[in-house]
Parts: sequence; C-alpha cells; structure tokens
Amino acid sequence: MIKNLFIIIVGSLVTSLTAFDVYFNMIISYSTVIFLVHLFHKKGFIRTTVEYFALLAFLAIMELVSIFIYKSCAGKYQGNFPTNVIMLLLILLFILAICYFTPILKKHLNYDDNMKLLLYFAINLLGYVVILKVIWDYDITVVINNILELLIAIISVLAVNIFLYFYLIKVELEKKEFKVQNKYSEILNNVTEDIRARQHDFKNHLNVIYGLIESTKGVELEYKLKEYIASLNKSMMIMENIVYIKNPILRAIVYIKLNEANKRNIKFLYNINNLHIRNVKDYELSEILNNIIDNAFDALNGHIGEKSVSIKTYLEGESNIIEIMNSGITLKPENIKKIFERGFSTKCGNKRGYGLYNAKKIVERTGGKIQLSLENGFTIFKLFIQ
Repeated sequence: MIKNLFIIIVGSLVTSLTAFDVYFNMIISYSTVIFLVHLFHKKGFIRTTVEYFALLAFLAIMELVSIFIYKSCAGKYQGNFPTNVIMLLLILLFILAICYFTPILKKHLNYDDNMKLLLYFAINLLGYVVILKVIWDYDITVVINNILELLIAIISVLAVNIFLYFYLIKVELEKKEFKVQNKYSEILNNVTEDIRARQHDFKNHLNVIYGLIESTKGVELEYKLKEYIASLNKSMMIMENIVYIKNPILRAIVYIKLNEANKRNIKFLYNINNLHIRNVKDYELSEILNNIIDNAFDALNGHIGEKSVSIKTYLEGESNIIEIMNSGITLKPENIKKIFERGFSTKCGNKRGYGLYNAKKIVERTGGKIQLSLENGFTIFKLFIQ
C-alpha cells in the first residue's frame, strides 16, 4: 500500500508539473509511472509497459463510455469540475467490476510466454489512445459531438486486435504442442525398440538358464536359477510398467528420467496411476514434471547417503495428484518461502529460478495448488491439478 501510494503521489506531481506541454507531459508522466512500478514491484520492464499501455487504452474507452452515458442521462457534457467528478465515479465503478473479474481473467489468460506479442498489441492500442488524446486537447467538441461514432470505431478496432492476438496465441500454442509431441514420439519409439531388443535377448537368457541346468546340480542349481530369474524379472518389470502408463507424456518422461537417474547414480522410483487431466496441455505437463524432477535431481548433487527420487500419481476426489519426492532435506529453512518466486534460485548462473515458478503458475491456472513439505528426511512436492 505504501509503495502504491508513493507511485500515485509522485506520478501525480510529475503530471501536474509537466502539464504545460501535452506531448512532454505524456512522455514524462507515463515513463515515470512505468519506471516506479518496475522498480518497487520488481516486475519486468516489458511486462510493466504492456500492462500500463493496456490500462491507458481501457481508461480512454471508459472515459468515452462515461461521457456518452452522461450525455444520454443529463444532457450536454460541460467538462467542469462537478461533471468530471461524476465521470470519475462512473469510471471507478467500471474499474471495480474489472477487479472483480480479474482472477477469472488471470486463470484463462496466460501472457507471460507471449509478452513480446502482447507488447505489439499494447503499442497498437496506445497509438489510438494518443491520437484520441491529441484530438481531445485540440478540440474537445469534436470528440463530444461524435462520441458514439468514436466508441464504435475504437471498440471495433479493439475487437479486431483481440481476435488477432488470440488467433496468434492459438497458433503459437499449437506449435508448442506439435513440438512436444514430436519430441516424445521419438522417445516412445525408443521404448518400443528397447522392448524389441529385450525380446531379442530372451533367447540368450534361455540359453543361460539351460547352461546353468547342465553345469550346476542340487541346491546350488536352485539358488543360481532363482538369483538369475529374479534379476531378469526385475529388469523386465521396469519396462513392462512403463508400457502400461496410458498417458504418453508421462510414459515418455518416466522413461527419460529413469535413464538419466541411472547415469547420475540416483534410484528412481515411480508409481503411476492413470489421471484425468483436462485443463493442462501436453507441453505444460511436460514443463511441470521436467522442472520439478530436474530440480529434485540437482538437489541431490553432493548429497551423502542414498540418492532417490520418486514420482507417484493418483486421483483424490476431483483432483489429479502428482507427488515428487527426493531423499534429504535439500532446502534451507530461509529459502522455503522464496522457492516459488520468479527468478529465485539456489544455483549460480543467469536465467535460473523460473522452473518452479512456471510450474506453480500452470498448476494454479487450473484452480489447483502446489504444496511443499519436508517430512522424515524427504523433500516432497505435491501437486493438485484440477
């Protein structure tokens, strides 16, 4: 609240002090507010600019709508202080309505990954706002006398822009889906080839068993056969369990992580029950699981003792539950509250600290949540996906 009040006060002062020139006023006042929001709220500069431009476009439309309503109900718009107060109250009502629906919009509109596209969209809208402001300052009667036509034109342009934006987003998402499907189809082919190779080796295993029978007698034969068949059965069960995972993305990820864990000397366990995930795209599910499992693998670097990571999925009421657990308390107490923050990472290097943030954002968009707990020497991430 204090930060926001400071931004409002400074922004208002700058606007008042630079009011002698409309263009200079626009550049300085807009830049000041964008910079202060970027500084105090630690939001990306492009993201802040996009949101601010979108807000300006929205306010311009609301002003026109308010003037139109006032003209229809009270007659000619005078532009004096009492009239402007009424206009501001009407705009405030519109803003309160928007604030009420903002959580719903945030749930269905994810624009972090399409910030550049949205920036072009916002700049386009800002162009119309600037033109309207110039006309307003040059001759207010032009706006007031043609307000209905202006509203129709602006809303039409806005509708076309929104349609194009969502169309381009749809194309971008389809590209991501296609890319993920191509990536994992190759991995699933590897699973099939692995099974074929094991089937091919089955004859060799029979020859080994036959050789044991011929060369070993009595109690030793029984012991050797049991030991060999147990090791063979364990090897076959790993692949057999993967094949029976219905979700192809889950199947491919488990296969990849199983191989990676073997290379890193990590025990990787999985218990996959089939889920009913409807609100998460394939590429989003891939992003969630890869980020959290990779984070669990990395957390075990330098860990003393048994290194293990496990994934478990099951249904609990209407929620799809995914539990990812790694051995060891690999988080410091002071980092627990920061772990899901954008840009926070316990590892060195640039462009880190986005994996868990992105996973949390995707899960929460479905109306779900992520829980982090430290229990009995294990670090556990529990995802509730609606």
